[in-house]
Amino acid sequence: MPYYVNGQLVPEDLIHREAAQISRDPRWSNITDQAERVKRLRAVAEWSAQDKVLIAQAAANDPRPIDPQLIEQQVERLKENGNYRGAFDQIALRQIVEHGLRAERTMREITEGAPEPTAEEIEAFYHANRENFRAPERFRAAHIVKYVNEAQSEEQAEAGIGAALAELDRGEPFAEVAERHSDCKGNGGELPDFPAGEMVEEFENAIRALEPGRRTDIIVTPFGFHIAKLIARIPAGVAPFEDCRQDIQNAFTMRRRHERYLRAVAGLRSRAEIRFVPEGQVAVPA
Repeated sequence: MPYYVNGQLVPEDLIHREAAQISRDPRWSNITDQAERVKRLRAVAEWSAQDKVLIAQAAANDPRPIDPQLIEQQVERLKENGNYRGAFDQIALRQIVEHGLRAERTMREITEGAPEPTAEEIEAFYHANRENFRAPERFRAAHIVKYVNEAQSEEQAEAGIGAALAELDRGEPFAEVAERHSDCKGNGGELPDFPAGEMVEEFENAIRALEPGRRTDIIVTPFGFHIAKLIARIPAGVAPFEDCRQDIQNAFTMRRRHERYLRAVAGLRSRAEIRFVPEGQVAVPA
């Protein structure tokens, strides 16, 4: 469905890109009728593409120049990754870069100044929605590892982990053995807390079978040889506030910037001519 914004055609490929981006929102799966979902997605994508054209037009009509040095820097970066030869390509590339920089400036100026959430707002939102902030089961563990890589053969790694196991069997403290033998020294071999599903299967399966304070025998993974000790098992539940603070702040900031964007685009729409031209008809310039 061809749309014209202030006499400029909204490109079909732009609509397709907007549809692809918008469709990533999992809420679209709530529309079970595929034909209805496609119809609604198309309408939203057309509207969003029109917004993009309005922003691009506002950027192009801004009389302020773009710093030529900034344009050249961006051009050189693009030339390093592309095949831009000849005078025509050079001119076209600079125009593309300048248009992009103008659009970035316009978007930045539209969204800047959005108020940051206060600490009280962030904490209040957490407490009002805390059941939605779930933390998976987590493990606190330590390990001794001997990697198999270019610097260490499988035979060398296996001999090294065997020496570590022998010391553990003699009653040597795990942390001390880790500092002497592990290829990942520091903090007695203790790892940062990790959620279920983060480690390789062989390592996690061995950890799951332990009671806190117990250790494994030698574990073989794609990385090499390990001995692991489970320090604590942290059950799934509500995530602590400190673990959620930054995510909540980011969500507030994004929402408020988006609100400013919507207000700015609404202003541009109120002054624009947006026309739908049925298929087969030729648009008459405004």
